[in-house]
Amino acid sequence: MLAIANFSNPLFWAVLIAWIMSVVLHEFAHGIVAYWGGDYTIRERGGLTLNPIQYVDPVFSILLPIVFLFMGGIPLPGASTYVRRDLLRSRGWDSAVSLAGPAMNFLLFLACAIPLHPKFGWLDPSDPESWTNAQITLGATATLQIIAMLFNLFQVPPLDGFQAISPWMSQENRQKLSMPPTSVMLFVGLYVVLANFPILSWMLHNVADPLLGAMGFDWVGQDFFRAAYNHALFGK
Repeated sequence: MLAIANFSNPLFWAVLIAWIMSVVLHEFAHGIVAYWGGDYTIRERGGLTLNPIQYVDPVFSILLPIVFLFMGGIPLPGASTYVRRDLLRSRGWDSAVSLAGPAMNFLLFLACAIPLHPKFGWLDPSDPESWTNAQITLGATATLQIIAMLFNLFQVPPLDGFQAISPWMSQENRQKLSMPPTSVMLFVGLYVVLANFPILSWMLHNVADPLLGAMGFDWVGQDFFRAAYNHALFGK
């Protein structure tokens, strides 16, 4: 069952703005690696920009957020970047273009989490009354970035995980899996599985814990990120 977003919470809108900025950087990462890898046309087509309008996609930016909204979920918009993969110099570059987006999500996770590190003493994770809006926004955004990174790495078309392995498939299999109706069925099936198996959704939302632990956050600090995410998006 999807949790219901709290649209009356100002922190929700702060996190939404941060999300849109992260989506732009995610798509920019795809574009810049494609440019380095041989797609010289992407600059001419406006694919190396930080303008969100350039990355609007009818399905991921409009249709799916509306569907999630009516389902009671979080209407976070996605985006897409068109890459001339036929111009890329090798299959390795092709995979690198796809992995650049999730890599950007990971870097953004670090950028949001590091200021909250106990080494800096800015955050007292054991005292919720002392948490500022900025701290909560950073914590929620950090959690979203890890979720986005892992979700995009699922090897289901048209996600980045599938795009990363598709250059190494036979042309027949690649076309069969990446074209409708197969691609649509697989993508919708992924959402159905996540919605009907809460343990998978729980794992996706709590995968940041081992990363935070490796960075030096204790269990109280790890709980802060989870609490910030729930508070900002759902008002819990």
